[in-house]
This record gives sequence, structure tokens and C-alpha cells, in this order.
Amino acid sequence: MTRKKAKVEKHNTKIAILFVIFVCLVILASLIFRVVHVVSQSKFDGNNRFTISISNNKNLKILSFSPNTRSISVLKLDGNIKNLNVNKFLGIPIDGFVKASFLETNREVASLMSNIIFDYRRVETNLTIVDVFRLFLVSKTTSLHDTSAVVISSSLESVRIDEIVAKLFNDSEIEKEDQTIEIVNATSVIGLGARLGRLITNMGGKVVQVSTDNLQRNSLILYNGRETYTVRRLSKLLGFKIIQENKQSIANIMIVLGEDSDNSALF
Repeated sequence: MTRKKAKVEKHNTKIAILFVIFVCLVILASLIFRVVHVVSQSKFDGNNRFTISISNNKNLKILSFSPNTRSISVLKLDGNIKNLNVNKFLGIPIDGFVKASFLETNREVASLMSNIIFDYRRVETNLTIVDVFRLFLVSKTTSLHDTSAVVISSSLESVRIDEIVAKLFNDSEIEKEDQTIEIVNATSVIGLGARLGRLITNMGGKVVQVSTDNLQRNSLILYNGRETYTVRRLSKLLGFKIIQENKQSIANIMIVLGEDSDNSALF
């Protein structure tokens, strides 16, 4: 009787151990899945320029990280920012945002990014914790000598703004590839092509022509030759479909603005 009881207890112990192992494996698999999901949702590639806005509802600071040139650009907007469309005002792409009333925007970049990491659950952002941590690492490994800081007024004219931001926020990889870009405005919005041309120029792109055409429903990017970083960057930024074509054009890349881009908040 004692032996039978011992066998039952031993059997039950094995079942309990197997159950604990199973639960641990499920938890581990869940954690791995969550990590993979967060990484896949990350926006920052760790190599090319990445720009974010940081706001505490009163002050607005733009941080632009360029790992391939080991530099950081900082732009602080002075004045009324309440109803300001930052993308259109500055004419630059902003890849991410962080908002929280408690953020001290006057801190140095590394300190500010550290603050965001520790209070990540309390901030409003479209960045993953992986993005924030990688940007923090970039800020920690970039010397103050390679950090450029400028303060501009929110009432500054666009011509003067472009002179400033073109130097601070140019994408070195786009400049290096030196791809020519044509923009075709196939919408009913006058000046939309010129507005996009301003943004691309401030990024370091070479816009050679802006024209208009008959109305077209969908926006797209056409390119000759290989699919370059410039093509991929523009597609990711604008959300337009990319199509390779073999016919000759005046430019390496043609961006056709369709009616689906009429209300773009980007440009």
C-alpha cells in the first residue's frame, strides 16, 4: 500500500513538474513574440537620419539623429506652437513624436531621451521603446562638439527657415546618391507639388522639375534602374507605392501626386 502511494505521489510530482515547464515555455514564447513584435514595429533603422519632435504643450524641440555622420541637430521653436503644423512650417520630414506635459525640453539630448525611457508608459508617442533606447544610445555616443543647436521663431518666414533646416536636417545618404527627382501634381490643389519639392529639397534631394497633369486618383513613385535608398526613403515617408519603369525620363525618380494626397499633413 505504501509503495502504491509512493508511486502515485511520484507520478503526480512528474505531472506537476511538466506542467510548470509547460507554463514557463508558454511565458517564454509569449515574451519572445512580444519582443519580435516590438522590434518589427520600430521605425529607426540605426543608420540613417531620424527626426523626432518633443513637446510638453508649451515648448517644442526637434531632435534629428544622424548615426552615419555621428551628429545630432537640435532645433527649438520659440513662440506660439499651439496650432502649428510643424511638418509644413519647417518643410522637413518628422519620423516620430513624443508628447508629455512633464518633459523638460531644455535638458541635453541624452538626458531628455533617458527621461523618456524611464517614463515611457506615461508619454504619448508613435515610437517603440526599442526606438527610444536606440536613440538614447546614439545620443550617448555623440559628442557635444557634433551636436548643432538652433533656436528659431514660429513667425519666421519660410525662405529663412529653409536656409537653416537644409543645413541641419539634410539626409547625407540622399545627397550621396544624388538622384534627380521630378514631381507631377495630378491633383486639384494648386501648389501641392511645390510644397513637396520644398520638403524633399530640405532633405537633400535634387528636385529638377515640378509640373501639373490631369487628375489621377492614386499617388505613386516611378523610378529607373535600381531601387535606391532615396526611393525607399521617399516611399516610406510618403506612403506611396513604388513602380520600376524602363522608359527614359528627365529624372531618375518621378513622384506623381494623386488625389489621395490632397489632405497630406506632411507637406
